[in-house]
Amino acid sequence: MIENFKSKKITGVKIRTNNNRVDEIVSLWKKVPNLGLSGNIYAIYYNYESDYNGNYDFLIGSSNNDLSDYVNIEEGKYSVWQAENSTPEAVGAIWHKIWNMKLDRKYGTDFEIYSQDGSVKIYIGIK
Repeated sequence: MIENFKSKKITGVKIRTNNNRVDEIVSLWKKVPNLGLSGNIYAIYYNYESDYNGNYDFLIGSSNNDLSDYVNIEEGKYSVWQAENSTPEAVGAIWHKIWNMKLDRKYGTDFEIYSQDGSVKIYIGIK
């Protein structure tokens, strides 16, 4: 599914990482219960060094908190993927499909939305 997304500011906590340092990503997720986030939770990948093999900034946050790190999700066209459930395995399986596809990616902002109803959608910025 393709969706046009309007720009949105998300505040939270960020790290600089890559897909080979999964332990850092897991460590950040473990901090989420203590961050005071409410509403939908966003996990945003941005400031890419190159493509999904390189370093990028990763921020977990929401649109309504007092944390200091922030990113503006870029307005634009996104390929949207629905995970079967919110488990790390289900979300990871979607990412593996995305990495193995020929998508015309922008490598601007990509993100996951963890909705309050338990659903998870992955948005991949496309040209």
